[in-house]
Amino acid sequence: MGETIQEFARRYVWQPVVRWYHWINVLCMLVLAVTGLYIGNPFVTAEGVPFPYVMGWMRFAHYVAATVLALILIVRFYWAFVGNRYARWGGVLPLNKVRGRDVWRQFKYYVFLSSDRPPYVGHNPVAGLSYILLWLLVLIQGFTGLALNAAADPGGFWWFFFGWTYALVSPQWMRLVHHWVMWFIIIFSMVHLYMAILADVEERDGAMTSMVSGFKWPHFERSVEDEIAEGPARQS
Repeated sequence: MGETIQEFARRYVWQPVVRWYHWINVLCMLVLAVTGLYIGNPFVTAEGVPFPYVMGWMRFAHYVAATVLALILIVRFYWAFVGNRYARWGGVLPLNKVRGRDVWRQFKYYVFLSSDRPPYVGHNPVAGLSYILLWLLVLIQGFTGLALNAAADPGGFWWFFFGWTYALVSPQWMRLVHHWVMWFIIIFSMVHLYMAILADVEERDGAMTSMVSGFKWPHFERSVEDEIAEGPARQS
């Protein structure tokens, strides 16, 4: 006999700061990937184009997108302390026993080893951990990018902060790490899109549209976030 699923009233989950962060993040990473691939392997010649200084424009767009990405990341970190319960660190990371227990349970659901999933409205613990991985990759990209920028102007402003790195690794290794991390972020984005589509199709709670409207329609009466907020521990 099938399980009865109860339709539940919509919930306001993603605040404007979280939604704007998400879409600006997508745009910045797209610009960074395209311009980064061009900087590493120019595929457009300047001959016959309206703006002949193609590499200069690509580098400028790359630098602007990286700066915007850094600024919105700072805003998101701040919002993890002051936002609603779905945006705070406790709603992202498995910082309590309940979310810690659900890491493996949620992972099995994603890889089709189980049809059972913990009832989260916001970030489930696997998604939360994946975002931390993404933020670490972005920090590595920022560090290596600034170091590469410093190498273009030895003795300049950025060289003062990052010049010491070239006593440890060669410029070629710095470029290689920067390039590899770009592909890791691209793969992460594809996996993230897969998980979002899976959630939207299987759970039918508006996971995709919620990043535009802010609202979800969960199909369970109580969520893990409810039980954590109300105090009583969930029964195993």
